[in-house]
Formats: sequence, C-alpha cells, structure tokens
Amino acid sequence: MQDRIWTAKQQEPWAVQQLSSALGVLPLTARLLINRGLDTPERAERFLRKDISGLEDPFAMQGMEQAVERLSDALKADERVVVFGDYDVDGITSTAILCAHLAEKGLQVDYYIPNRSEEGYGISHVAIDSIAASGCTLIVTVDSGITAVEEVEYAKSLGIDVIITDHHECHERLPDAVAVLNPKRADSTYPFKDLAGVGVVFKLICAMEGADNLSSCIERYVDLVALGTVADVMPLLGENRLLVAEGLTRMERSSKPGLAALMACSGVESKRITTATIGYSLAPRVNAAGRMGCAQKAVELFLTQDEAIANEIAQSLDAANVERREEEDRIMQQALSCVTDDCALLENSILVLDAKSWHSGIIGIVASRLSDLYNKPVILVSFDEEGVGKGSCRSIAGFNIYEALEHCSGSLEQFGGHALAAGLTLRYEQMGVFREAVTAYANRTVEEASLIPKFEADYELPEEDLTLESAADIARLEPYGMGNPTPLFILKSLTVVDIFPLSNGKHLRLTLQKKDRTFHALLFGKNADRFSFTFGESIDMVCHMDVNHFRGVSSVQVVVKDFRESDEQRTAREKDASLYYAYKSGQLPADSAASLIPPKSMFVSVYRHFQTNQSDTFLGVCRKLALLQFSQHTLSKLRICLDVLEEMGIVNQTVESDYVTVHVHEVTGKTDLNQSAILQDLRRLSGRVKAGE
Repeated sequence: MQDRIWTAKQQEPWAVQQLSSALGVLPLTARLLINRGLDTPERAERFLRKDISGLEDPFAMQGMEQAVERLSDALKADERVVVFGDYDVDGITSTAILCAHLAEKGLQVDYYIPNRSEEGYGISHVAIDSIAASGCTLIVTVDSGITAVEEVEYAKSLGIDVIITDHHECHERLPDAVAVLNPKRADSTYPFKDLAGVGVVFKLICAMEGADNLSSCIERYVDLVALGTVADVMPLLGENRLLVAEGLTRMERSSKPGLAALMACSGVESKRITTATIGYSLAPRVNAAGRMGCAQKAVELFLTQDEAIANEIAQSLDAANVERREEEDRIMQQALSCVTDDCALLENSILVLDAKSWHSGIIGIVASRLSDLYNKPVILVSFDEEGVGKGSCRSIAGFNIYEALEHCSGSLEQFGGHALAAGLTLRYEQMGVFREAVTAYANRTVEEASLIPKFEADYELPEEDLTLESAADIARLEPYGMGNPTPLFILKSLTVVDIFPLSNGKHLRLTLQKKDRTFHALLFGKNADRFSFTFGESIDMVCHMDVNHFRGVSSVQVVVKDFRESDEQRTAREKDASLYYAYKSGQLPADSAASLIPPKSMFVSVYRHFQTNQSDTFLGVCRKLALLQFSQHTLSKLRICLDVLEEMGIVNQTVESDYVTVHVHEVTGKTDLNQSAILQDLRRLSGRVKAGE
C-alpha cells in the first residue's frame, strides 16, 4: 500500500493567542478550535458549552404538526399503530424509543423490522400485507421510508395511513404520506440538516410532549439517541453534538436494563463512555443482530425492564457478533483474493466486486474495510439463488456514492443512502452494465489526488505539550466523530526504548523518548512483526492523545495512528549508505574509513543470522542485530561484513536492490579475518592496525 502523506495545519500565532486568552484555554486547544472553523470567541464558546438549550424547536420541521395531530387522533380512537424500523443501530434505537413512548402514552403499538437477508432495506408490499393483517391503521416509519412512494400508495389502498420519519437523501418526489419528517427535504427550513434517524424520532417525541417537558424527554431517551447517532456516523455538530454529549454522560449511569447489560457484556461498564466506546464495542453488537437476522432481539433489549431478560439478550447479541466477525473475515479474504487474481481491478478509481456466497448483512463492513485499505470507493454485491443482488457501498471524502448510484439508476431496482454509504438492489443480468457504468463514472469523477491516502494532522506537537494538562484541556472538544474528528498530532524524532506486546500480541505498547521526556504509546492492530522498527531507532508518528483513568490514577494516553522512520534517521542512514558506495568507488574519505570496520563479534552474528535466514533486507538484518545489542552497527558495516565474509570464502551473496540472499558455506578450522584485503585496506586508510579495533 502507498505510504500516507502527512500534513499539519498552520495557524496564525496571533489568532491562537487571542482565542486562548478570550476563552481561558491552552494555546493547543485554541489551535484545534481554529482548525474547526471556530475562530471567534462567540462560536468557540458556544461549541464548548454543549448546552441543550441550543436544541431547535421540533415544530420548525415540516410535517411535524400533522404528525403530532395524527398520533393524537390515533390515541383518541384507540387505533393500532406499527412502528416500521430498520435493522441497523439507528433504526433499532429509533424503533425502541418511539415504541416505548407511544406505549407510555397509551397507544396500542407494535413494531416491524424487515429481515435483512430476505426482505432487504425499507418498507415493502410484503411487509405492508403482514402489518395490515394485524389490524393496524397507522404506520410510522423510522430511519426509512423517504423513497417509498409506491409502498405508501399501497398502504393507503388498504386503509392504512403512513407517517414517515427519515433522514436519508430525498428523491424529487416525496411519498404522499400524512406527514413526512426529514430535515433533508428540498423544501425544509429546519435549521439542522444532519440529524440521525433516531434524532428525527426524538424531535417527534419532543413535539408530542411540548417544550415544558424537554428535560423529561432527554432523561428518558437521550442515551439511545446518542447510541444511534454515533453508530450511524452522523456529523457531531449542532444538535447532534448536544444530544450525543448529553447522551454519553447519561449512558454511564443509565437505568435501562438493556443498555447496562450491553455495556457489561462489552466489558465497558466501568469505563468512561466515549464515541469510540460506541463505535468499537457497543454498536457492533447491536448491528450484529440485524446483520445476522435477529434485529428484533436488539429492539427487545432496549424495551425490556427485566434485568434477567436483558442479560440473556445481551449475551445472545455478543454471540451473534462473534459469528459476524468470523463471517466478515471469510468474506474479506475472498474479496482480497479477487483483487490478487485480477490486479487490474485496482487500476480503476472504484472497486466493484460481487459473489453468490457472501452474507448480504455483512458485506457493508467488508466494503468499509476495503475502502480503508485501498483508499477508494468500494461496492460489494451479494446475489441470491434467484439472481437478486443486494449491494453495500462505502466511499471516500470527495466522492458522493449516492450521486454515483443515482447516475447509474437505470440498471438498479432500488438504491438509497448518503454521500459516504449507500445500499442498492439489482438483478444479476444488470451487474455487468452497472459495473461498467459506475466504474466509468468514478474514473471520470474521482480526482486522482483524493486516492492518495492522507493524514491531515492538527499540529506538529512539541514534546513539552505532551502533558496531562494538555490532554485534559483538549478533551473539552469531545465528543469526537464525523465533522469534529479526534485531534491528530505529529510527533517527530522519537527514540524507541521498549516494545511490549498486549492482548496476546494483537497490539503493542511502545515506550518512546524525546530529549528528557519518556512516555508510552499504544499501537492497536499491529503485532511486533508489523512494527518494523526496533530499540534505539528513531521514528515519527501521527497520534492522538487523551486522558487515561486507571485505578484512580490519571495519565496521558497516546494512541498511534501511523508511523514511519524519522527524517533525521533516514538522512543519517542515507549518509551512512553513501560511505559504502564511496569506498567501493575508491572515493572514501580517510577520516570515514574507521566507521566502516565491523567488530569481530559482528562477523559471528551475521554468519549465524544467515545460517537460519537465507534472505532478508539489509535494513532488516540491521534491526535483528540490534535485538542482539548491536544497535551501534550501521548498514555500511553490514555491507562490509558480508563482503569480507564472501572474500574469505565463507559465504556467497546475491544483492538485488536493498535485498540480499546469502548462502553460507561450512567452515572447518579458524579463519583469520586479518588476512582480508578489504579490512587491510580500511585499516590502512584509517591508520588502524588490527581488524575489529
């Protein structure tokens, strides 16, 4: 994979100082605020305050009055209402809070979650028939329905009214429902456009309760609103930021048996809950229910008041998540094999793969992993035995995957989603046409520069700013997520002091040093074999930092996102390599000759190394020797060492670029290395007498 390009944003010193003084924050925090466009005290202060009084009036959303009135009529007439949800976390939390609230108001309420594999996304005629048979006269969709024009007409023909609550992109024609709540409507004047599906439902609940009961709504539902919003990767700005910040705080002391059980089986019940906790621990277990065809369990988890039932369901979701991970790994390996078998696939600006054996509920995760790996949009399609394909799409910044599907809609049965993630349905016979069309569109639309992986850091951090005070101050910017990313910093010229494996070697804890400051850094998802540096080497890294609380002690926690050889070490290594080539060409300065003479012990170590490792890079050998406490030995010394061993008939070496293959000969008796013409020449140049001195 291509190395990522690192850049660091620049801020005007006067602006940093001015904002720092006005807000009473550290200059480092002021830099981060400026980077996020919060460059005035007023905007920055409002952002940091996270006051729920900043929530918008729910009746500012088009259709809200009609929705509230129709639900009120349903209550008066004792109608049966069905909440039609979705099988992801956003849909599940939306379903749970609306069902709980309608039931509390006295409505007869049930819910319907489509089976992901059998029914796919969104409301269908089959679902409507099933709902009609239950005696329902009102359907409220959550996190879905905005494109269900025909389905709403069909429901109306059966005497069922529909209220739509959704947040996905709208088509030109909206369904003719009783009310359509979606801040993305073309005619929407609602001030905040980026609510999650559960956010739209929460606004409906707030409208039903009235402004005087806002605190009560927040107390009862904001924890699940936060869970759904973060899991759906919505921008954590505006109302989302306020709701998630409040929700995270309340999750840590949630009275909901289901949420408590979920946190317990995830192993996070005693930890500070952050957006990362949701993204990496809680959301995958809830999502697994929908992906593995048991989304109803997740809804019941958040509806039940019975702790025993909650614990039982949470454990089943945990088991489903294990099954999901195994299936995900299988699909990932098959997808990678497709790319390996046809490398031309990567020549395009988008990767489009299909198969008949892939689990349609899991291909979205794999598409996301492939998109991260190759830094390009990815579409994976899984076909059933009848030739119906369900596809999941993941994109990169700068390429709107929804617009791409819209451009190719002629070959699709259905599609929907966002700029960065979408879903589709198509027939097998249309796959070739679709692949050609979407590939041509991407090749034409995706800018080449956007395909180069990048890390845009907030600041090149001086080591003196790596303090607990700094970590605590910048934490005021939380919660982090889309639109408010975790601050990234570049740290340079760090010496590797120690490398310690964690979690049976899955992760690493590095001990790093710069000048007189030593600190630990966590490197997740890489074992020692994938960390290509060793003790004494100098690295640069991109990282983020926060406060770690453990057994009552707070400390700075640094998490490594990317790393590479430091600029100063690379320069020194290149200078060292040039000495070897200068010697080979007869142009080595006399005062550099001594630095090329290997010690006797190095000859033994190199010989033994190649007895068991026939091929390696020169740099790789140097690093392995460093583990044997030969860190002072340079690449040029290694090259001389091998040349001498070859000259003395002990080895044969084949060099290809930076790679060397060494065949070791059996040696009987002692070999006098002082007889080496190479060593004698170097001693003569340096004025030294014996090899190894």
